[in-house]
Amino acid sequence: METAMAIVAAAGSLGISYLIGRSLTASMTLVALGGAVSGVGFAVLFFVAAGIVGHLIPGFFDAWRIGISFVALLCGAPIAGALVAMLTHRHTERVDAARLPF
Repeated sequence: METAMAIVAAAGSLGISYLIGRSLTASMTLVALGGAVSGVGFAVLFFVAAGIVGHLIPGFFDAWRIGISFVALLCGAPIAGALVAMLTHRHTERVDAARLPF
């Protein structure tokens, strides 16, 4: 259950990073920073949600797996989010540049 919850958090982080890369028309550095912040935000959101559910329903989650999933999200989600946001931003810039008439 903890792993499924962590996968959902990672997918949400990558989805928000994609939207940041597609819609933010700033520099590549700011886009990467936005993707990284999205990854950290979803890692913290996962930890808080797992803590609340674990407090309300004792014995539902394994604390060790929550900790491992949180550390994995905290290390991997910002890097993956920044990468997705940067690649999406680069692709969007190239597509928009190809549409110019000159």
